[in-house]
Amino acid sequence: MKKFIIIHIVFLALATSTFAQFIPSGNNQSGGGRGFPTMQQGGFQNGQNQNQNNSDEQEAGSQQPTVPSEVKNWRLVDDFSLSDTVVVDTVSTGFQIYNPIYQRSIANVFTGNLGAPAQSVIIEDMPVGNSFLFSRNLNYWLTSPEDWKYYNTRTPYTNLYYQHSGPKRRSEENVGVLFTQNINENVNVGFNYKLISSVGKYDGQQVDNRLFRLFSSYSGRKYEVHGSFFYGKTDQLNNGGIIDDNNILSPEDNEYDGPEYIPVYFTNASTRIDNYKLFINQKLKIGSVSIAVNDSVKEKTSLATASHTFEMDRYRRAYKIDDLASVFPEDESLWFYDRINNDPTQTKDTTYQTTYRNTIQLKFNEEANPFLQFGMRVYLMNEVERNRWPASTVAIEDTAGNPTGEFIYHKKKEQRTATAFGGQLFKNRGENFFYDAGLRVWFQGHKAGDSELTGGFNTRFRVARDTAGFFARGGLYLTSPDFFTEQYYSNHLSWDKRFDPEQTVRIHGGINIPTRRLQLTGEIRLLNDHIYWNEEALPEQTSEFLQLIQIKLKKHFQLWNLHSRNEVVYQLTSHDRIVPVPELSVFSSNYFENTLFQVLFFQLGFDVRYHTAYYAPDFMPATGQFHIQRERKTGNYPVVDPFVNFHLKRANIFVKYDHVNQGLMNSDYFHTIGYPINPGGLRFGVSWNFYD
Repeated sequence: MKKFIIIHIVFLALATSTFAQFIPSGNNQSGGGRGFPTMQQGGFQNGQNQNQNNSDEQEAGSQQPTVPSEVKNWRLVDDFSLSDTVVVDTVSTGFQIYNPIYQRSIANVFTGNLGAPAQSVIIEDMPVGNSFLFSRNLNYWLTSPEDWKYYNTRTPYTNLYYQHSGPKRRSEENVGVLFTQNINENVNVGFNYKLISSVGKYDGQQVDNRLFRLFSSYSGRKYEVHGSFFYGKTDQLNNGGIIDDNNILSPEDNEYDGPEYIPVYFTNASTRIDNYKLFINQKLKIGSVSIAVNDSVKEKTSLATASHTFEMDRYRRAYKIDDLASVFPEDESLWFYDRINNDPTQTKDTTYQTTYRNTIQLKFNEEANPFLQFGMRVYLMNEVERNRWPASTVAIEDTAGNPTGEFIYHKKKEQRTATAFGGQLFKNRGENFFYDAGLRVWFQGHKAGDSELTGGFNTRFRVARDTAGFFARGGLYLTSPDFFTEQYYSNHLSWDKRFDPEQTVRIHGGINIPTRRLQLTGEIRLLNDHIYWNEEALPEQTSEFLQLIQIKLKKHFQLWNLHSRNEVVYQLTSHDRIVPVPELSVFSSNYFENTLFQVLFFQLGFDVRYHTAYYAPDFMPATGQFHIQRERKTGNYPVVDPFVNFHLKRANIFVKYDHVNQGLMNSDYFHTIGYPINPGGLRFGVSWNFYD
């Protein structure tokens, strides 16, 4: 295995160092996919600056012929069987939304610092299924192969990103580099690097997040391969929250000189997660048939595609407190944890999980089925999971039998396997109607009996001068809990339980009218045997039948050069103690846009975020989980962020003042109890694209 990994990395590194560049001839990673709509935050399609990039090169005065800049990218979806085209994001609209959690969801519960654990409280964004328990609230950073993009470029493409917020002693920095180029018309290589470095506005919040992905793809006439090596790291201090929320709620009684001096529970507790991923997807096209393009033209296409996917996903999580005496002072009211299971001097809880997954599948292409006009695929999936977690420690004694104050740390380990088969019918080609329906059944191992039944459709049609579309997607899921949800042992928390599989019904649908920049969607979730984290931050299963309902409206208004982009979400939960969500969540971006001197495009405006008060989940540093609390509600507080965006040729720039309304109204500005919204501050960011 190690030799195979090294060979693959060397191949990608050698390819990246090659600077030969050829123009691709007709290589189109389409599929274009399933046609299910996404509405960009700008309310219109990205990529509007591509023509300007070409004209910039022509105006440079070069007498030699130039290669037009073109960047295509796609993701692998449907168990990596389909290359689904996505639009390259080059416009400035929405560029000021710098926090990755708000790029995914308009309302979240999190601990406040950039790069810290976060969890969406919007129903449609809540995941179905399991991943490594202790990193779930950082999945926006430790991404999965389903999120990764692959590229095809006519010229080398580089994007540089930098974002900064002061003051220096409490600074935040976000750095990103993306580079990709084609070696020839079929082979592409590249890498992506990101860094979040943040001291935090409050004490004991420091974050150092990094990720690196090396990727390559080859798309030939008969054979295709996509490969990625990913390393992600999150290294964070966990302060347990501020001790007394009244230091924020009643600023007139706050005797401290700044947010960083407000007492927190501890400053020496840290969590580090290391994640290694290796992904290789290979496809071999089988057979050949001729299909009619029109009355006079025919083209050949493959009858079927056989593929194999290998995934390795390894996590290591370490939670440490160097000096436990500082966490348990004489005043018991200041204790964050109520017990010590092992070592009274320090906490060293390290957990490992490694998953190997192999999937083989056979896909009958819909192009080769002109009579029934649908495709079909079948697959077999096997995964091996290895877990290691803390066990009871042993105190070391001297020859006289007296404790030395040192301990031997032990680990438990377990390996388990599971196997599933599945299939799907689909129609991904055409102009007006797309659908898919799939089934997956786990028949062997610890997941035996689990199943998924999913499907969806999307339509496009004309209404007067507008183009509209209905879409829907749904699923029935029977999902066993992951390993660490049922058993875990650490210095401060432990549990050993057996839970029934969770039953979930999810129905999502709506209408999309791009010409009116309008989208209306709804979702219903029905949950049975739901597992959640109770007030003691321990896993618990409820026998109550839960019902969640969401309605979301997206609308972009425009009057002359005045714009208002709005997203409103209304939600209902049948049991707000088990699944607490805000009833109403709103994001509104309002701005004036124009162009100066015919070259400098700008947007000047402000963003507003708001959600109604609810019992936002509290955070448990020892496990990285958000859990139920009934101490008090947070919310009912708007956050206003004025901004200005600039676009000049290949550069996007923003300047923004976060939380400008701090101190202008009530001071109940909290993400959840103990974790205030960051105080106001100035920040800026720049993104620069290079096509050579």
